[in-house]
Amino acid sequence: MKRNAADRAFTVRAWRPGDDPALVAILRAQIQLDPGWPPAYARGGDLGKWLGAPATLGRWVAVDSREEPVGHVGIAPVAPGERAELWTTALGCDISALAEVCRNLVEPGMRRTGVSAGLTRVALRAAIDAGRVPVAAVLQDRQASLAMMLSAGWRVVGGVVGSSGRELSVMIPGPRVLAAAQAGRAA
Repeated sequence: MKRNAADRAFTVRAWRPGDDPALVAILRAQIQLDPGWPPAYARGGDLGKWLGAPATLGRWVAVDSREEPVGHVGIAPVAPGERAELWTTALGCDISALAEVCRNLVEPGMRRTGVSAGLTRVALRAAIDAGRVPVAAVLQDRQASLAMMLSAGWRVVGGVVGSSGRELSVMIPGPRVLAAAQAGRAA
């Protein structure tokens, strides 16, 4: 759905269970644009459950002026594996110190309006407040997502093949976010 400028305003709030039907609809619209994401195993099951499954440290939604969800993000503990090895090596910390920014999703009609960046900022703050260092993995073919992360100071520390079979850029935040996260961990 194409939105006019007045319809592009949004706020970010904590996720509520009642948000899932709208978020699943956004995921279905995403599938029409990119049949490779979410991965096939997720598309064959409960999309609402898949969206929230890893985000045990917190979930947030961007909502429009009608309080309808237009985006989602979560933070999750980092699971052992290649990504974790890249993050812990780059940051010199234990896996338990990390929180992965995950399941960042934006309604197609709201792309390039700052929704993803706004959600990511909230997730970063929540990870830091929880005493963790935020990290992320972005599909390499998502040029807009990568550009947004890089412009916000994130660095690519490696690449891995994700569960979808597609290449992921494994990223750590820039110095300012890292300093805030390290100060939070020291407190």
